[in-house]
Amino acid sequence: MQKIQKIDIALEQLEDALEAYFKGRHHSATVLAGAAEQLFAGYMLKCGLEPAWPQERAIITRIANALKEEGDVEPTTEKKIGDLMNHSYNHSKHAGKTGHEVSMDSKSEARRIIDRAITNYDQLCGQMEHDLPDLPLAQRFRLESISEVRSE
Repeated sequence: MQKIQKIDIALEQLEDALEAYFKGRHHSATVLAGAAEQLFAGYMLKCGLEPAWPQERAIITRIANALKEEGDVEPTTEKKIGDLMNHSYNHSKHAGKTGHEVSMDSKSEARRIIDRAITNYDQLCGQMEHDLPDLPLAQRFRLESISEVRSE
């Protein structure tokens, strides 16, 4: 039995998520990227950094509450927004006696989670005791994401 650093597991998961994404295997990419994102987040917290997910959740919550009509009874909460943000990811990795279908735009969901995982990874670069490797597929993902935004 050997000891493996979780950062190395996260790197492998992110690389596998990116490979799956580029092969059109968006459901696998979603689950792998989500796992990598969470492992990177643990290292970020150790380094005193805030991971992408809680930042994004807080921003979406503020926007949702700002858009509410006057007279709406309750503001939304970060918990409710977090549940919505994680709906597709959670339903892609759990099955029970019911609920064996999930409605999602699988490419869009994978893209969002991969983006957060790469953001966490990028913030960790230079913060870790050992150097993190370059991830060519992460660079490709960023470039293609920028191209898609420009063409829309």
